Amino acid sequence: TGKIPTELFGTNLGGLRILYLNDNQLTGTIPSNYGSSPRLKDLWLSDNLLTGTLPIISEGEFLFLEELLINNNDITGVVDESVCLVRNNTIPGGQLGVFHADCQPPPNGGQPQIQCSCCTACFV
Repeated sequence: TGKIPTELFGTNLGGLRILYLNDNQLTGTIPSNYGSSPRLKDLWLSDNLLTGTLPIISEGEFLFLEELLINNNDITGVVDESVCLVRNNTIPGGQLGVFHADCQPPPNGGQPQIQCSCCTACFV
């Protein structure tokens, strides 16, 4: 429980490759420096109570990221193009092949929580 510490990202843990924080009742927003872990491959933040928007990433970040799961949270807004540019099907592209978010419209109609043009799986 609690907020995601910003210290988990960046050069503090430069060798970090896998970070599974899913299903921990985490609250607050995703730290703005979440893209600064140089070797991170998997970032699972699904099934928490996270809010706000998905922060943009800077050029050169998430070079090795293969999986990003943010579904089943209270994150809203539009996924920035900076995140889509690290997908493995873009040019120049990156390694991101699995990107889950709450981008499925609710069954009773209305807008999805997240607008995403590059998610690989959408949830309600």
